[in-house]
Amino acid sequence: MRKTSVILLIIFSCLLAYGLMTMVSPGDIIGVQTEKGNVAYAPFYKGESFTYDVMYQKVRLGKSVLTFHGEMTLGDQKAYYITFRTKVPSLNDAEDLYADKHTFLPIEVHRSIKKKIGFDDRIVERYDQKNFRVYITQKSKLRSRDFTIQKESLIHNAILLAYYYRAQSDFDRNDVMAINLPMAEFDIIYDGVETIDTPLGEYKAHVFTSDPEKFKLWLSADERKIPLKIENPGTFGYSLVIKSLDRG
Repeated sequence: MRKTSVILLIIFSCLLAYGLMTMVSPGDIIGVQTEKGNVAYAPFYKGESFTYDVMYQKVRLGKSVLTFHGEMTLGDQKAYYITFRTKVPSLNDAEDLYADKHTFLPIEVHRSIKKKIGFDDRIVERYDQKNFRVYITQKSKLRSRDFTIQKESLIHNAILLAYYYRAQSDFDRNDVMAINLPMAEFDIIYDGVETIDTPLGEYKAHVFTSDPEKFKLWLSADERKIPLKIENPGTFGYSLVIKSLDRG
């Protein structure tokens, strides 16, 4: 996958936020397995959608929309279906993600990348989490290729990782989680709580950083644990900032 694709994934590891504290109905509650094997109840539900501004320093480049569609059938198994749509001047990137209902690890990811310059790409990633492999098919107008990436542990997806963190009941300062993306590996460290300003107001937020330095993530320090902002402090310096929220 290209550096641009990796950046868009990392840009996401966050989403948007809006501090709506309404209760969800029992039928909307999502159960997620924690690292200790317990089931936590996630503060998100079918139809929840976030819209972000994609920023470079203080310049708005475009927008991203993240939507949780709830449960669906993928082959012979049940999965959660999530879409992530990004529009910037250089490309439109549409991702359809299918996640394990208990761990939010990826099962399949389907991407359609339409470019202003060059040929469009269609990418399908199929994950074999038992054997730590991802099978990738990439097609464009001029070529088609299939390849496999072998890892040494379970394989994460940055977009789905945000849902995993939202489902956790609490965080301990300096907690470290090893992240294993298809094309990158790093640790996420919990740094505690700080106050940040967003277009929707001031929030107390849980702060997460990475080692090596690839992104910085803020989750609202409330029951919803909504990702408020993410920065990519690397070479390109992109960030994703919440613009609006739709409860569906």
